[in-house]
Amino acid sequence: MSSNNPLTMIEKLTGRDNYSTWRFAVKTYLEHEELWDCIENPTGDVANQKRDLKAKSKIILLVDSVNYVHIQEARTAKEVWNNLRSAFDDSGLTRRVGLLRELCTTTLAECQNVEEYVSKVVTTAHKLRNIGFKVDDEWLGTLLLSGSTRDIQTYDHGDREFRYENKCRFS
Repeated sequence: MSSNNPLTMIEKLTGRDNYSTWRFAVKTYLEHEELWDCIENPTGDVANQKRDLKAKSKIILLVDSVNYVHIQEARTAKEVWNNLRSAFDDSGLTRRVGLLRELCTTTLAECQNVEEYVSKVVTTAHKLRNIGFKVDDEWLGTLLLSGSTRDIQTYDHGDREFRYENKCRFS
């Protein structure tokens, strides 16, 4: 049985690893439901309390229960949102260095296939972009090529096989 409920289509917040994509999806969802103003411009009037409760509930339903500790005392949707940001939005130097290290050291050899390799590199680059570190397409392409440095490589791509010969030599 499938559901058309958008809440079931958004991955729950599990922690720092999926926070930026979760934040984007939930913000978009709240905008669609016309509830984002409960986060951006909350008012304390009685008319908006019902809408705030609705926004707060929707956010909480999209958080893995292990993370309730960060939000269980929050009274408003804005408090829930801010508490989650404080707990999981890591754009500091340590996070940047870790993501850069992951981006620069990912190789095709450690992945099952080309799709997994490309997905891992692009996802890591996207995480860096989300925390304000510029990764342009040329640099990303260079990293993708540098991660596949064997002289001759054969890639299995489902029903096809690709052979790549690296003729470039650097001295």
